[in-house]
Amino acid sequence: MDTSRLHEAVRVDGLRLGEVARDNLDARIEHCPEWDMAALVEHTAMVYRFMAACLKSSTPDAPPKLEAEDAPSGDAVVDYFGEKHTQLLEALAGADPDAAAWNWTSDPTARFFWHRMASETAIHRWDAENAVGEATIDGAFDADLAADGIDEVIAVGMQHTMRGPVSDYPPGSLHLHRTDGEGEWMLTSADGALVVTEEHGKGDAAVRGSASALFLYLWGRVRLSDDALQIFGDSDIAAAWAQVAP
Repeated sequence: MDTSRLHEAVRVDGLRLGEVARDNLDARIEHCPEWDMAALVEHTAMVYRFMAACLKSSTPDAPPKLEAEDAPSGDAVVDYFGEKHTQLLEALAGADPDAAAWNWTSDPTARFFWHRMASETAIHRWDAENAVGEATIDGAFDADLAADGIDEVIAVGMQHTMRGPVSDYPPGSLHLHRTDGEGEWMLTSADGALVVTEEHGKGDAAVRGSASALFLYLWGRVRLSDDALQIFGDSDIAAAWAQVAP
């Protein structure tokens, strides 16, 4: 997906996240139970600050070193989030997607940040809407953007962390089947590494649903019993794969 479309998604979803948060700072975040809405927007603002610094860094060889910065408390945290959101958008707009830029994957180019930030912003926008009873599953995201998010969580969230590569995977295979467009993924592991093929096949577990539902499933945001998903095979394996991404 081209970076201009991802940039617009970061802009729109970020604005929506701030809008929902402003009058609901005490709302609890279901899938991050230690957080209320204020903590969610503070976290996202800090992520934006770090990612913008990575894009602006003069070296692709190491992460930037940022001075400690405390987010304001109360209603001011939403304005702080808005400032960091704007700074991220400006950093993305000023970057060359193919330029070298440090990140924690095996592809140290700036393109990483468009996909990572579109995915991060989308899932936390959904978290905010879910906290106030306004979230949906099917249709929660543009279908093509959700499919890009599936690719992103498989390529990054399920394989890399800032502490190092992910190596602990469920023992069985998982087949994902998108029902609102093209898209199938087979996930298994070998020698502690994730093996991904985009093909039809029979896994030990299979999950069928819209791109939005599959994206939310991979981030552990929907229950396997939800009507938006169809589960075949070993449901314990399906549940385990939903816990791989952080």
